[in-house]
Amino acid sequence: MRPAVRSFLTVALLCAASPSFGQTLFFKGGERWEVNDPFKLDNSVPPKPVIDPKKGTISSLKGTVVRTVNSGGTDIESTRKLAEVERIIWPTVDKLTEAQLFVSRGEPGKALDSVEPIIKFFDAFKKTPGSLWLKASMVKLDALDRLENDAVIGAFLDNLEKNDDGSSPELQNKIKLARLMQRARRGEHDTVITEAADLISKLDDPDVLARLHIVKGGSLLATKKYEAAMNTYLRVPVFYGAQAEHLPKALLGAARAFRGMDSPATKEQRLEEISNRYLRDLIATFPVSKEAEEAKKLLPKEDRLAAEAEAGKIKDAAVIPDATATPDAPKPDNSNNNEANK
Repeated sequence: MRPAVRSFLTVALLCAASPSFGQTLFFKGGERWEVNDPFKLDNSVPPKPVIDPKKGTISSLKGTVVRTVNSGGTDIESTRKLAEVERIIWPTVDKLTEAQLFVSRGEPGKALDSVEPIIKFFDAFKKTPGSLWLKASMVKLDALDRLENDAVIGAFLDNLEKNDDGSSPELQNKIKLARLMQRARRGEHDTVITEAADLISKLDDPDVLARLHIVKGGSLLATKKYEAAMNTYLRVPVFYGAQAEHLPKALLGAARAFRGMDSPATKEQRLEEISNRYLRDLIATFPVSKEAEEAKKLLPKEDRLAAEAEAGKIKDAAVIPDATATPDAPKPDNSNNNEANK
């Protein structure tokens, strides 16, 4: 495993292990309510939401949250409107993580089944800071992208745009990203390269930046600008490695770019061997990803078997091993004069 990829993965795993706070709503005026998590279920058949009577219960349909407080031996029920919520603390729910995993495994149908209830629940306060609505919507877009159904994606994006009142730059940027992904599938690669480079120079969201580099890298690869594609893909593990869900696509793209650069004139650089190292890393580190399956098709049999064995060692040891080689650092992403904009 490359040091840059390994170190960022370690950070991501440590962050995931950090203690989380409970679900909390902050209302106008400073009042704070802890609320029940509707996605936390008990062991009954069928399972039911775990309800703590001391916490509030949200009704997305009614747009309210109700809490019962005992005062002087008397239970008093209070109701607040979700429209009055100014901020939310809501740790990522297991269903959302599950949906992301299904996307990475190439099972978009299961991902949609997991993420749809989350989108529906948070719809009542989709624009409130801390809401998981936008994050869940992006997972849905990823799942739809795997299905490659532009009609469905277009309808979903149209709905997102209807909800865009200009108050959320994050939503606007992710809609632009999704539209670029559509254009890439339609083969509008020159436009994708130019617009992705422009957005990259203006944004600071690491998730969106990682996605933009992957989309841009794909269009560079499609137009046979292999060196520029390689540098673009490698920026993901080097600069956005904490966005671990994007690493499989970046590693596979980089490996394909190295293969494209391979020629009799570059024989001494052994670019196919470098490509194979990235493919082996991908299979060993992300063995259940869709990209790992693609990588196996590109590798010679002996390399594929070695990578699968390494994946087993990582799983058994529950650690990421040190690398034996270090990739060249990607070249600066100069949008004005590098090959990416030719």
